[in-house]
Amino acid sequence: MKIKPGALWPAVIAGALGLHVVGSLVMVYFATSNESYAVEPDYYRKALAWDEKRAQDRHNAELGWRLDFTVEPATAGRDPIVRVELSTVDGGPLTDASISVEAFANARRDDVLTAGLTETDAGYQAAMPMRRDGLWEFRFTVTRGDDLFTYRDTRHVWTEIPD
Repeated sequence: MKIKPGALWPAVIAGALGLHVVGSLVMVYFATSNESYAVEPDYYRKALAWDEKRAQDRHNAELGWRLDFTVEPATAGRDPIVRVELSTVDGGPLTDASISVEAFANARRDDVLTAGLTETDAGYQAAMPMRRDGLWEFRFTVTRGDDLFTYRDTRHVWTEIPD
């Protein structure tokens, strides 16, 4: 039996299209089943609220508050501790504020930790169950009376004291 010239081209084209579809489905599976894959929650609303974010940035500058924080590595049987020093424009400590924080490792954006910090003699603090060393993003929200202050920073965090 002899195959006519050009008879294989439809099969080659159909095979190429089928391979493309299968390859695309495999890529979608790997992209969405990966633990490090994540999308910024409510990103569209945040994009539309860009003017409000810029207004908040200006308000933060007008307040002149300064937020410094450290993450103390975990000790035996305890979680790492986030410690915050909040100061006014003249450098004095800012007390009677309510501080909350969202934190996530850049490698696992879907795993967001939240905590409310408690005021201590040395500032504010909260224990957070951070289990991954590496780059973390911290998003702080500070309220005091009618004033709202926001702060974000990315830091390298060691969650345990290295041996």
